[in-house]
Amino acid sequence: MISGIKSKFPIFENHEKKGEKLIYLDNAATTQKPKQVIDSISDFYSNFNATVHRGIYELSEKATELYESTRDKVKDFINASDRNEIVFTSGATEGINFVAESWVLQHLKSGDEIVLTQAEHHANLVPWQRVAERIGAKIKFIELDTENFEFKEPGDNFFNENTKLVSLVHVSNVLGNIWKDGQLESIIKRSHDVGAKVLIDAAQSVPHYKVDVRKLDIDFLVFSGHKMFGPTGVGVLYVKKDLHNEVEPYKVGGSMVYSVTFDKTTWQQAPNKFEAGTPAIAQVVGLGATIDFINENINFDDLRNHEEKLCVQMFESLKSIDGIKILGNKSSLMCCGHLITFTIDGVHAHDVASMLGTKGVCVRAGHHCAQPLLNLFNVESTVRASLYAYNTEEDIETFIRELNEVVEEFKSM
Repeated sequence: MISGIKSKFPIFENHEKKGEKLIYLDNAATTQKPKQVIDSISDFYSNFNATVHRGIYELSEKATELYESTRDKVKDFINASDRNEIVFTSGATEGINFVAESWVLQHLKSGDEIVLTQAEHHANLVPWQRVAERIGAKIKFIELDTENFEFKEPGDNFFNENTKLVSLVHVSNVLGNIWKDGQLESIIKRSHDVGAKVLIDAAQSVPHYKVDVRKLDIDFLVFSGHKMFGPTGVGVLYVKKDLHNEVEPYKVGGSMVYSVTFDKTTWQQAPNKFEAGTPAIAQVVGLGATIDFINENINFDDLRNHEEKLCVQMFESLKSIDGIKILGNKSSLMCCGHLITFTIDGVHAHDVASMLGTKGVCVRAGHHCAQPLLNLFNVESTVRASLYAYNTEEDIETFIRELNEVVEEFKSM
């Protein structure tokens, strides 16, 4: 645990006061919220609640200040070059749909190619399937080596003049880190060399690693607040400034217009033109408090070391269980992992998660919104235990002890 950080999350203390055990290992799905973030939302509604941008009175101006200050915090957090490159969304899923509807549909035609990987979350697959079908584009996949859980190297002609968009998972929500050293950077360069734009789904990486959009040299990036201690219902779409005039508004309505007549409407400049209607103001304020909390309490090198230590402990303990199969590259899990996905022979993943839940241990079971990926391994459902800063060695010990009891119970049936 990083510097006693668990004490900053009320949910753990509240369960302890009630005599309830809470071992939370479903962080890849969503994370718990520190008091600082919870209080920021309550404080906004209690003291500054007003709509932003349009009110010419002090309360609205203060709400606008709080809202827009988060944009500056996000800019610095991901090292964007301009605050106007930060667009607030409801989460990573909306960000990807935004790009699909507002850039891809405007710039791709029949015969053009969209490149994905075989390890994508449904949110980074289904939107592309839909737009590809509408315009006659083709989807190509960077293949996964199912033996070593790493991506195969695309061939020399894989990226070509037909490649227009490359949308890639940064860290898999099932397998963890699946890129070989330098491989992602090479693919980004090869994509740009043929004129393609690059989107990175960073929902599973931004909470755990320092992500630098300028260093990656990407065109779009998406992530969600709720996977990094923040509120649900808010996320970020990064759009490189050079593309602002090429991207159409995803939604239209109030706030984002410059001029409206009965015959014609013109938009404001980015990012305003991308944020129609009354935004999720309190959630954005909460996201700003989240970034403050991370900056004040988390050193990403320390976080990586902390999660690595726990992941090694969990991996070594899990592999001693009869009939267990771990999905993921062992070297990556042992050096920089924050989640482990597995199956147990003869026991359904949902039964494992359900029984653990009765014992106060929270893990995820299912296909994790990655059915095509699990199909590659001929499994329908897996158990996933995922870590974050507030998890401890004792959490892992309890999880393993309870898991062994669950396995024994099912074997005895």
